[in-house]
Amino acid sequence: MTPVLCNVFGIFLIVLVLAMVLPVTLPRLMGYEVFNIISGSMEPAIPMGSAIYVSPIEPKDVQVDDVIAFLDEGSVVAHRVVTNRTSLGEFVTKGDANNTEDLFPVPYDSLIGVVALSVPMAGAAMSLYASPVGKVYLFMTLACGIMLNILADRMRTRRSRQLREKVQEGLIGADASSAGDPAAAADAPRRSGGWIRTVVMCALALVFFGSGGVVLYVQHQHAVSADAFQSLIDRFVSAVDDKGGTVAPIKIDFDALKAENPDIEGWLYCPNSRINYPVMRGANDDTYLHHNFKREYDFAGCLFVDSASQPDFADASTIIYGHHMLDDSMFGTLDDWSNQAFYEEHPVMWLLTPTQDYQVVLVSGHTTSAHSDLYEVHRDHDDAFAQFLATVAEQSDFTPVEGAEINPERNYVMLSTCSFVFDDARYVIHGKLVPVDSVGGEPAASLPR
Repeated sequence: MTPVLCNVFGIFLIVLVLAMVLPVTLPRLMGYEVFNIISGSMEPAIPMGSAIYVSPIEPKDVQVDDVIAFLDEGSVVAHRVVTNRTSLGEFVTKGDANNTEDLFPVPYDSLIGVVALSVPMAGAAMSLYASPVGKVYLFMTLACGIMLNILADRMRTRRSRQLREKVQEGLIGADASSAGDPAAAADAPRRSGGWIRTVVMCALALVFFGSGGVVLYVQHQHAVSADAFQSLIDRFVSAVDDKGGTVAPIKIDFDALKAENPDIEGWLYCPNSRINYPVMRGANDDTYLHHNFKREYDFAGCLFVDSASQPDFADASTIIYGHHMLDDSMFGTLDDWSNQAFYEEHPVMWLLTPTQDYQVVLVSGHTTSAHSDLYEVHRDHDDAFAQFLATVAEQSDFTPVEGAEINPERNYVMLSTCSFVFDDARYVIHGKLVPVDSVGGEPAASLPR
């Protein structure tokens, strides 16, 4: 590679990193908040995947038709102001793509600011490096760009020295030396800063190869985790031929699973997707955060229920946690349900347990905060639970299909995973548990009574 190509490619990589980072870091230094839009409620004015830049503002100064960003049950929402009720200290808001105003007014203390600017597709670009591994790739790219520029400089220095040596030996003339490389015309000693470049080059090489080592280690862990779960599927899961949907479509050998690990709580399965995993119950919420079914360390961990919930999914709503893995394993595809077409192809999951199997009819999916009130345990089907269901239905990214209506008398599960659209963001899906005529995939009628 010639010095010119090294320079061009190195500068390209540095500019690429700056182009991804500066649109976020500089506005934040200037006092703006930056968010990624992941729903279409403000289309066409603010398309899905846009980045919005939010400026602080006094609530009383907000005007009708301003687009404001505000907190709603831990989620960040950007909607247009219909009315600013200064006497009540609240806003009436509406998404441009929605047919009706938002269900609840927005209190002044939930206001983040007014949307000063939106940039289409920039939010989607931001999400590429929002994850920890994405940041590692960013460091690798920057280190590679700087190293290429240093390498180009060293190549020019070496070429210049070689040409000077040839001139001194009389192999070429001074004019040819200057014509071949203008830098060779300068009869100067090697730059005194050469050792500095060498040290910088070594440091950047350490960053590059260290980051590469992290990426390779993560990929190795993904492969190990995938093999471990595939082994469980091969040993304990079998298909069921039942077209009527009255029993679960797979069969789970819970007796054998419990013999190996009594912490098994159930098995979550979604046809034609990556979701096909055991659901564990640990002594606390850290037990299976980074441990697999065999209780061995595994960064991907397991799907697990909130340790504060009752056994057998007896609560009005039970939370199931899972990591958002970059290889789409575990709950890495959970935010795919934000797409209406994907949801309509996968409106139902299955939850199998040792005592009862369920269809998990998906009723809502949306982004929220890890600190949201949605993570409170709901034991009973009371008014607070009905309000909880109304809130999540109003926030849903998808429109439920027929049969997915909210029913406060049913039990539900909330599937939760990390999202990278803002700090401590989570993507959650709520599913209604509808009992079917099977237990662990075995028809209930065939089981001993």
